[in-house]
Amino acid sequence: MTMRNFLSLGLMVFLLVAFTSPETEDNEGLEGIEGVAGKKEVKVPGYILNKNGKKLEGKIIPGSITDNELKITFISRSGQKKSYKPKDIKGYGYEAEIEDDLGLGDTEWLHYESAKADYPPKPFASKDVFMQRESEGAISLFCYYIEVRNNPKQPFRYVYYLKDQDGKLNKIEKNDFKKVSKALFKDYTAMNNRIGRKDFLYKNLDRMVRDYNYWVANQHDAGEYRVAMKQ
Repeated sequence: MTMRNFLSLGLMVFLLVAFTSPETEDNEGLEGIEGVAGKKEVKVPGYILNKNGKKLEGKIIPGSITDNELKITFISRSGQKKSYKPKDIKGYGYEAEIEDDLGLGDTEWLHYESAKADYPPKPFASKDVFMQRESEGAISLFCYYIEVRNNPKQPFRYVYYLKDQDGKLNKIEKNDFKKVSKALFKDYTAMNNRIGRKDFLYKNLDRMVRDYNYWVANQHDAGEYRVAMKQ
């Protein structure tokens, strides 16, 4: 959502001590995510961005996948501990422990930005949220999780949001994927011609955006598909 094979998507990447990170087919495989694990408080390297964009480094105490979208607890270098909601700061990030495709331990930075969602991540919560940023560049892609409380096998679903160069967020759901992607990637013909095929589906959108941003930055032959290295 890492977080996904959709999370191979690159998803996202889940903090292993906080929740499981299985590979998924669309929403399949999210059933193992349980939220905050155990009783031990986990502190990891992180930062917050205050309202004027200043970056403050310290420690983050991550929560569950949807708790992370509603508030975050930050410990400054001086030891001051404080919780922040999306209205309080511009965003935050932290270093998460992940398992790579070979099952080996690794770390990856997760970055969140304050945003307004179309619906809250859990019942009766605010629609002012932190969204996880999957890719940044000509197109910025965010992944947003929503609890599904009547389905214990798949307790979360996800939806993507795209941010254009004017900073406007646009939701893209599975049934919109092909139409929106065809328009979005129309200039990169090597990608456009593959949309809808295996590995070019909704669950692969994070990698597609990353590869598109790589093409925009490098301007190699539009008919030649190149895979960008994940940062």
